[in-house]
Amino acid sequence: MERVRSSPPELCKLGGGRLSAPRGEVASPALPGSWYSGADTKRVTINKVLSNDILVQQNQYVQRCIDWNRDVLKKELGLTEEDIVDLPALFKLDKQGKAVPYFPNMVTMIVLAMDLGIPKPFGPVVGGECCLERRTRSLLEPLGLRCRFLEDVASYHGRLGEVRCGTNVQRRPFAFKWWHVTP
Repeated sequence: MERVRSSPPELCKLGGGRLSAPRGEVASPALPGSWYSGADTKRVTINKVLSNDILVQQNQYVQRCIDWNRDVLKKELGLTEEDIVDLPALFKLDKQGKAVPYFPNMVTMIVLAMDLGIPKPFGPVVGGECCLERRTRSLLEPLGLRCRFLEDVASYHGRLGEVRCGTNVQRRPFAFKWWHVTP
């Protein structure tokens, strides 16, 4: 489970799988070993996620969709695996079969030059730090990018939006017709 499914197993290796919050209690975002589940405020343990066969099957399906799109992007844009950065993500399917993020989706960040406004995932805290934030930083900061994690659970994630939904960025258009550029 390299892309969508890699985070929970990695966390179990770190001993985070057994950490939990009292069932149904609204907990602080820093509560070790658990994260928000979609739009609700319940916390669930890593082990509970991994033992949820339906969620695992849904994420296997979502991963196949991601892989298909990835292959299209590589073929059409001439990208290689090295051009693509895999960020931790976990999904669940809604009643219409649409993939919705299980925790705030960091992929839907806003990019402002070298600064990234990333939805705060409220992942399990391992070693005093959110392990999902740590993983994302380890992937993006070596590229010269600055990661800023922004809380958007109450304002956007609960309504199936993320950071980009509450932003209005004015950009200067390119001086050339970018759609004519060959990668």
